[in-house]
Amino acid sequence: MLVKGRLLTPRGLIEGCMKVEGERIVRISRLGERDPQTYDFGGKLVLPGLIDMHVHLRDFDLSYKEDIKSGTSAAAAGGFVAVADMPNTKPRVDSLEVLKWREEIARQKALVDYGFYVGVGRLEGTEKLALGLKVFMPQEYYSGQREKTLRSIEYAEGHGMLTVVHAEDPSLGETPEAEAHAIREICGLGLRRLHITHVSSRAGHSQIRGATCDTCPHYLLLGGSSPPHSKVHPSIKGREDSEYLLQAVRRGGIQAISSDHAPHLPEEKAEGAAGFPGLETSLPLLLTLVNKGELSLERLVSAMAEQPARILGLKRLGSLEEGKYASFTVVDLKAESVIRPEEFRSKSKLSPFEGWKVRGLPVATFVRGKPVMLEEEVVGEPGWGKNLKFL
Repeated sequence: MLVKGRLLTPRGLIEGCMKVEGERIVRISRLGERDPQTYDFGGKLVLPGLIDMHVHLRDFDLSYKEDIKSGTSAAAAGGFVAVADMPNTKPRVDSLEVLKWREEIARQKALVDYGFYVGVGRLEGTEKLALGLKVFMPQEYYSGQREKTLRSIEYAEGHGMLTVVHAEDPSLGETPEAEAHAIREICGLGLRRLHITHVSSRAGHSQIRGATCDTCPHYLLLGGSSPPHSKVHPSIKGREDSEYLLQAVRRGGIQAISSDHAPHLPEEKAEGAAGFPGLETSLPLLLTLVNKGELSLERLVSAMAEQPARILGLKRLGSLEEGKYASFTVVDLKAESVIRPEEFRSKSKLSPFEGWKVRGLPVATFVRGKPVMLEEEVVGEPGWGKNLKFL
C-alpha cells in the first residue's frame, strides 16, 4: 500500500509517499513510487496517529451512555488511532478479573487500538494488561482509602506502571488551590512514573515536579465562561488560566493534550453530571488554533501523538518513521465546519462547543495500515483494535 500526501515526519514536512507493508511503515520517500493500492491525499497533511491518553468508554452497566464500539467509532471519526480508557466503570476495573472481562469486550468491539488504566484495588497481575494505575485523589487519597491507595501506588511503581492522577484536595473546593495542594502532595512522593492529568489552572501547573502532565481543550478555550453542558471535574477556571495553559502547551511545559471524553445523557447532565464527549471535537478545535497562528502544527502533533506515545511507553507509535506502525491521521487544514453534537458518533449528543465554527478537520484515520475512517465516514470494523500492551 502507498500513501501520498504532505507527510509530517521527524525530519520535517515532506511532499512524498509512505510505503506500507502489512501493519508497518517500510519506507518514506519523495514522490515517484507506484503501487496498485494507493491512497492519494494530495495536498492534505498526513500526521502521526493521534493518541488520547484519557477517555471514558463506559460500557458494562453504563452502555446506555457509551460502549466500546460507539466510543472507538467516535475516536476514529476524531482522528485518533488509540485511546486509553479510565477504570471508573460499573463495575470498576480494579482487579485482574474485571480487567480480563474488559479486555474480552474490547477485543470484540474496538475499531481503534486501546489501553486500560486500572483503579485502586487488587492490582496483582494487572500490569500484564493495563498501561497504568489511575488515582482519583478526592475520593481515594483524601479519604479513608489513603492507605489502600498508597499500597496500589507502591505496586504500580514496583511493576513499572504509570501512575495517572486526578489531583484535587476536596477540602479546598473547586479552586485552583485545591489542585495546587494535591499536585504538590502527590509529586512529593517522588514517584518514577507519575502523570498529572487534565491540569486546569496556573496554580496547579506551577506545582508539578518530576512528573509529566496533560490538559484538555476545554481548559484552553473556555476559561471565564460557562456555556451549557460545561460542568466538568476539575472545574474550568478563569480566562487567565486558559491563557496560561495555552502558553504552557506552546512551550512544551504541558506535554500532552487529552479529551477527557466523558459521555452522559442530557437528563444526567441536567441533574449535575460532570463531563462531556470530546473525541470528535478535540482535533478540529486545536486545528482552528493552528489556523489562527495560536498553536504550531508541530506542537499539536507533539502533544497529541509524540508525547502521549512516549509517556505511555508506546515505542511503535507517535511518529511517521520506517519500522513503526502505519497508524496515521490525515487532516484538511482548509476544511470548515460547525460543531453539531447531533452528528456525533458518540452516544452522547451534547457539547459545550455546540455551534462553534472550526477550520481544520480530520478526513482519514488509519490504524496499523487499515483505514477506519475515510472521507469523514467511519469504515472500520469492530474487533480491529488491539490492546496497546500487545503491540
